[in-house]
Amino acid sequence: MGQPTQLTVRVLSCDAKIIGSLVGGCRITVRDFLRNRVISEGLHLGGSGDTEKIMKQPRERGRPVFCTEGTTSFITELELEEPMLVEVTAEGPLAYPQAVQKASATIWLFPGQHVKGDGLVLQLYGFIVDIMSPESVEILHCNDHVHLKAGVRLL
Repeated sequence: MGQPTQLTVRVLSCDAKIIGSLVGGCRITVRDFLRNRVISEGLHLGGSGDTEKIMKQPRERGRPVFCTEGTTSFITELELEEPMLVEVTAEGPLAYPQAVQKASATIWLFPGQHVKGDGLVLQLYGFIVDIMSPESVEILHCNDHVHLKAGVRLL
């Protein structure tokens, strides 16, 4: 019988905060790398984290940044009988299909040695672009001059 081993995953937008429910969160997949078999999957939903701690305060090596109350994470508990190399993949933001990005990392997990706190942090790069005008229901013709207005923000 294996030992319970907890894995915490957080998904960060590059130079921003944790990707949470406001943008649809992320899909997380944990795969046994050597056997190419999915061993856990789920959604990364919740709050985007403490703005002061993530965006303004200097960071010290080894000091948690993301594991604050209300900050989202994906937590899974695996029963491990031996060390396992896993690949963890994050895809998001799920509410904006045109902006979905993907990141992955491999990590060794050892029976009974939890990956907690900030956990494994994956970073997604990109922008969410919202077209404000013209509205999607407007009919445009090939020679029309169009004034395009868009909102652009980090994932």
